[in-house]
Amino acid sequence: MIFTLLFYLNGPCMAQGEWDLIKSKDGIEVFTRTNNIMSFKEFKGKMIIASNVSDFMSVLYDVEGLISWGYNLTTARLLERSADSLQIYYAVAKSPWPYKDRDGVYLNRFSWDEQSKTLVVAIELLEDPIETGGNFVRIDGYGSWKVRELSSEEIEIVFQMQIDPRGSIKAWMANMFASDTPFYTLKGLKEALKMEKYQGKTYPMLQN
Repeated sequence: MIFTLLFYLNGPCMAQGEWDLIKSKDGIEVFTRTNNIMSFKEFKGKMIIASNVSDFMSVLYDVEGLISWGYNLTTARLLERSADSLQIYYAVAKSPWPYKDRDGVYLNRFSWDEQSKTLVVAIELLEDPIETGGNFVRIDGYGSWKVRELSSEEIEIVFQMQIDPRGSIKAWMANMFASDTPFYTLKGLKEALKMEKYQGKTYPMLQN
């Protein structure tokens, strides 16, 4: 569905509901919850897989490759990168007819906590005036990736987003499909992490 674009620090202060498990399949669990900021539900997907943090970073840094595993993504291109810690990219996600496709400008901030062995990628959707050249609706939102090293051969990945697709899409309709984006994005990521081109790289951030 439409909420595919990736994806900020912690969200704004809000009254949040409890997480509800709405899907558990193929080793992936998907949760949703409500808050008092948006009528659209926040989603979270998580899985434990055989991989490592470096390989995950390699996948996320390959912005153009996002369309091969990000759910419904049709376009992704890098706009800016600063060392290992920041990247900004533009992406377009396909929406179901008769709605216009959605686009967004994503700022990712990477931080590594050595003590907990956890990589956090904070996601912020920017109000950027970038010319898209297409008839799209610009989305708003925030979220994060959290990748925790469980052992030298296993990691836990948590993907969490709060998205406002804007435009004429009704919240009740969008919420019906709230499980699709986290489930299929994590399922695609699981396959991407098996690709040889993402394996064996090192990053200074993780050496600290």
